Amino acid sequence: MTGWFRRGAAPQDDSLGQLEVSARAVEDILASIGVDAAAARMAVESGYGWNFLRGSALIEVYLTPEDWGFLQVLSPIMHLPQSNLLALYRRLLELNLELTNAALGVHEDVVYLYHERLLEGLDAVEADAVLRRIAGVADELDDVLVEEFGGRLYGQG
Repeated sequence: MTGWFRRGAAPQDDSLGQLEVSARAVEDILASIGVDAAAARMAVESGYGWNFLRGSALIEVYLTPEDWGFLQVLSPIMHLPQSNLLALYRRLLELNLELTNAALGVHEDVVYLYHERLLEGLDAVEADAVLRRIAGVADELDDVLVEEFGGRLYGQG
């Protein structure tokens, strides 16, 4: 699993063929962590997408062809609690300082763990590390934050 993206290729030179090479590499990574890549595929407007559960956390992986092309790995980990938001936001900022190659953010009423990187120069080893790290941190962090601040795990009523 090497050579995801041609070095120095301009975006207009990147055919869908090269994006497909990256998609096959992602599917190989998913298989290596026990995820059925075919079952995990999602319909997306452009590029490729997959989602799967790692413990209690939903993990979403996207390859987007826009600009230079991006790998995005994200996890909606919890719905915001009804109270104690200031303390939660402070904790999220503190955690952001501790995280490597990931960030926490809020969109609408959901806390996300997120990573995005250009495909340019990305190799399968780095992509594998990113995917495993986001999945592991999301699965651990969702339970910790819900226990500490309330709210509910993403996807749970």
